[in-house]
Amino acid sequence: MNRLALVIGSLLTDIIDKPIYLLGLGNGRLISHNLFFISLLFLAVVLISKRNYKISIPFLIGMGLHLILDLPDVPWFFPFIAYESVTVEEPILHWFRVLFTNPLVSTTELLGISFCIIILINNKLYHLNDIIYYLKGYFEDSKVEIIEY
Repeated sequence: MNRLALVIGSLLTDIIDKPIYLLGLGNGRLISHNLFFISLLFLAVVLISKRNYKISIPFLIGMGLHLILDLPDVPWFFPFIAYESVTVEEPILHWFRVLFTNPLVSTTELLGISFCIIILINNKLYHLNDIIYYLKGYFEDSKVEIIEY
């Protein structure tokens, strides 16, 4: 499985919606947090990658898992069904307030950070180049040669 496509797919919905939220124009889960957007983007990736399903399927899985983990506040059928979009005056302060007062949000964020740290340590990904090779699928311990003097 293409790890880079999986990671990009799982982050892309937030990369699109969070700046909209930080500008105070929505709740952070509207434009890209729905099945319509995921379907369109999946088709675009299939066409751009010339039907390379080793890239497009992990991308789709990443986006789908992101939406599942964002439940229950996901507008699944936007734009076909209208959802209430709450605007916030101080979005960054609001996000920190929710992070530190909502146990569900705090727990999921800590678990996500913990999983990332565990993956980095278990795969000995201590440098940015190692992380990039790992995400691209090129990182293999068998290619490392130990030269003794």
